[in-house]
Amino acid sequence: MIFEFTRKQFFLGLGLAFLAMAWMFTLGIFVGRGLSPVRFDVQKLKKELMALKQEALKRSRARFKIETDNLSENPDLDFYKILTDKKKEARFKSAKEHEKTARSHVIPIKTSMVNKTGRLGLLTIQVASLQSSKKARQVIDRLKSKGYEAYESIVSVPGKGTYHRVRVGHFENSREAGRLAARLKQDKLETMIVRE
Repeated sequence: MIFEFTRKQFFLGLGLAFLAMAWMFTLGIFVGRGLSPVRFDVQKLKKELMALKQEALKRSRARFKIETDNLSENPDLDFYKILTDKKKEARFKSAKEHEKTARSHVIPIKTSMVNKTGRLGLLTIQVASLQSSKKARQVIDRLKSKGYEAYESIVSVPGKGTYHRVRVGHFENSREAGRLAARLKQDKLETMIVRE
């Protein structure tokens, strides 16, 4: 079935559709501003919905005989607590083992690590930690060419291998180390103050 409209009928239908949309828009504005003739108490409706929901839950519990008090006393559901306790114990054990291995891998002090006063400094600045001795030597040479007192510290890390740590200077306190670290950062180098 084909509908044929004259031009007049078409524009009249289009105008009526536009008027209907404008009227709906106007009503929407009234409702949005709270000026509508019909008022709804939203809080009351929420309370009624909550009461209906609780009643439905009670019915379903009674129907399936679900006992909520016995659920919390069930020891089978305490597995999460047991797992987190075991995780804490494992972390504590791992930290102790790491501390033991760190103590056992002490590197002998080289004469280059002794500062100008003849004493070993408490702190130093670590610039890099590399597995390649050649790359570490290149970084040290570059730092020395800029006037820094750079040296290499070789460390054996359990499970990871040997690392060549590039360090700069020997310091009695963190204030002195901080000043040089700031200078190194200006030269776009990542720094970390560590104990020697």
